[in-house]
Amino acid sequence: MNKCKTINYKFVFPKIFLYFLILLRKFMRKFTLIFLYLITVVLITSCGSSIDSTDNRYKREAAAATVPQTKPASTLIEDFDFTPFFLELKDEKTNRIGTVSNDDELWWNYTQRDLLQKVTIRKPGYRVQVLATDDLDEAQQMRSDVYFRTNKNEIYVTYQPPLYKVKVGDYETPSGANNLAFKLNQLGFSTTQVVADTVNIQK
Repeated sequence: MNKCKTINYKFVFPKIFLYFLILLRKFMRKFTLIFLYLITVVLITSCGSSIDSTDNRYKREAAAATVPQTKPASTLIEDFDFTPFFLELKDEKTNRIGTVSNDDELWWNYTQRDLLQKVTIRKPGYRVQVLATDDLDEAQQMRSDVYFRTNKNEIYVTYQPPLYKVKVGDYETPSGANNLAFKLNQLGFSTTQVVADTVNIQK
């Protein structure tokens, strides 16, 4: 006759509960790892897209701020012919307009009355030089300044390469030129000097 084996439930239930807790713990551990992995993937993906978008934005801003480079301006080349300059003068004999001959001088025009009454003779003499420059405009400006301060007509601009020289007066002796040089110094023309030159003596 078989004997029925009785089960002691008093000890079975605690073991089952303990086994359930162990399984639950293992499941939670795996679930936690999976959750952390998913969170990491999401964060990396979002950061990558954010970096890409930021990089693209900076590139767009840099492209918008880039000023197109213009072509360099072409160099202006001036061809200046240092040939003698001439100024028209009235001819004392025919009372017609003539030009200065081979003297390379720019004259202040004499009045028609002076030309009709006087004859000009060219001979060695002295003048007062107030400027020597390679700039024609500067020389002409100096000639104007001397004229308005002295009211003298005998003011010349001669071109002796490579300089333009502004000279004043027509004197047969050095003493007259020295007196004019002193006067010009008093008026502020500090670079004056007496030089020998071919002068115009009116008779």
